[in-house]
Amino acid sequence: MNIILDASPLGIGFYHRQAQTGISRVVEQLLAGLQRADDVELQLASPTHLAETMRFAQLSFGQSAPPFVNPPGEQALARFENRLLGSLAPGKLPSKLIRELAFRLRRATGREMARFDKSDLPTNAVYHSPFFPIPESLRNRRTLPLVQTIHDLIPIRHPEWFTSGEQTVKKVLATLSPETWVTTVSQATKDDFCEHTGFDPERVVPIRLAASSALFYPVTDETRKRAVRQKLGIGDEPYLLSLATLEPRKNIAHLIRSFGRMIDGGDLPADVRLVLVGTKGWKFNDIMAEASKNAALASRLIFTGFVQDDDLAPLYSGALAFVYPSLYEGFGLPPLEAMQCGVPIVTSDIPALAEVVGEAAIRVPPTDTDALCQAIGMVVNSPAVRTELSDRGRKQATQFSWDKFTAEHVALYKRTVG
Repeated sequence: MNIILDASPLGIGFYHRQAQTGISRVVEQLLAGLQRADDVELQLASPTHLAETMRFAQLSFGQSAPPFVNPPGEQALARFENRLLGSLAPGKLPSKLIRELAFRLRRATGREMARFDKSDLPTNAVYHSPFFPIPESLRNRRTLPLVQTIHDLIPIRHPEWFTSGEQTVKKVLATLSPETWVTTVSQATKDDFCEHTGFDPERVVPIRLAASSALFYPVTDETRKRAVRQKLGIGDEPYLLSLATLEPRKNIAHLIRSFGRMIDGGDLPADVRLVLVGTKGWKFNDIMAEASKNAALASRLIFTGFVQDDDLAPLYSGALAFVYPSLYEGFGLPPLEAMQCGVPIVTSDIPALAEVVGEAAIRVPPTDTDALCQAIGMVVNSPAVRTELSDRGRKQATQFSWDKFTAEHVALYKRTVG
């Protein structure tokens, strides 16, 4: 079975660290899984950022990298661009200048978007876009089954949480034809999608995500955990952990306020810190304003910024608890990662997160300060509660795997071709 996967999110993330989000992790896992699948002949497409995506594929897979279906002329230009960039560090000025010149050239010649030609596509193929809208040149091919992933409808449900530039899901919905098959990352997202669009539920298949067992597992080596803490400036004090882009949707300001109230009320041991992992997002300054309201609170907050994948398991494993009071999620990977690491979890009682954690976490209404403070206090002050939640979490996490994720995609592709 011939599968064409849009891998452009990985190309974008190759040069832009801030684009290496949960979505890029999902696309990378799907690509790797399909590459291993016995009954799949995988090829890649890159409607935009072809040079970057080809470079990602080459560095990740070497000679075994799947071929691209972009027209040969576009691929030749991308290879030429990559030869110029090959010896340059991705984030340095020379690299940025070459990429900017290449972008301007494509824009000036009307080649910002790939123009897929029927002769370049394998026969009996299925095209899957795991994030961006399916290109118009492919939407018009009635004989080409199409699959579109919907991660969430957050920019539509809550536009106040996003800048005007966050329009991807709106573009996807605006170009989605009734003949397309849709996969969502949770039942909660399927429900939201069908309610909003009126799309045929029979053509919408929820396929739940997973967390890498190679990256997320209980770390018992105290020396390794201490080294990561020192690297991130955490020290040896006990800490609560939260991991999210620092933006309004993740409800970080509410977490900081609740933590501050517990400090003021003497409801936490004096040495407990709150570690906030994540890159700056929209309205980050509002979060920092909340964090700086009093010196006692500010002294017990640690902002690490971006943390490398290899450091996450020791960081999760060393925490007293993982606290994730998000207001809205399509799935919620961080709580699943935390469960695999054996960390007790306090999280929001919203549909997507309830679907992930089940009864293995303490779930609270996302805006209820009293409930969040009570839940944090219960976990911090009771080793027995922490042990029970840790055991439940590791058991709950076994329901999710990337192999299952890939197999369910292959089953969907077979369904699209009849």
